[in-house]
Amino acid sequence: MKANGIFRSVTPSAKLAMVNNNIGNPALKYNQGSTSEIWDYQLVTPGTKQVVQFFGDVNTKTAPYTNLTTNTLQVGEALSMSYIAWTRIVVKAGEITSFTALNAVDGINLATFNFLLDNSRIIKNNSLTRSNPLFNTQGSTAGNALFFPDTNLVIPPQISFTAELSVPANTDTGGVDEEVYYGCHIFGTGAILNLKSNV
Repeated sequence: MKANGIFRSVTPSAKLAMVNNNIGNPALKYNQGSTSEIWDYQLVTPGTKQVVQFFGDVNTKTAPYTNLTTNTLQVGEALSMSYIAWTRIVVKAGEITSFTALNAVDGINLATFNFLLDNSRIIKNNSLTRSNPLFNTQGSTAGNALFFPDTNLVIPPQISFTAELSVPANTDTGGVDEEVYYGCHIFGTGAILNLKSNV
């Protein structure tokens, strides 16, 4: 049997339970299943070569720039990544005036990203090419700009995580009195604390 067949037969929910069993957290499988999303936005200097780190400083922000207060999931929470959306917003006078897919900017498709759990790199030097609609094999529409990992990677509770995006010089620009932010949204099957089952 091919290894990729083994990984494909595991559902996101089963992967959450399996990973948490392996790290000594067997009670998580009794928690409430959920649809989960986490995100973070970082102010950038548009058009320049730079490394943008997401989730590391969410404690300094509020919505709509993040929906987290720390870069760890709470006790009883976990997330199995189904897909990632890389986005770009423009803010002027405190208002969001534009929201687009990040790979709509020329050159951004060759940005590379890494995802780290604590100090372990679980996504290494992937480009955004597969999220470009021309190469998005899992996108169901011509305009789909989502990044689909090949496996359902799991973010367990209480383990710090960060995403790093290495952006090459590109054609992105900002207007007068505009701030440009790049965003990372992670979507997937989640678990949240179920006190009825665990107390």
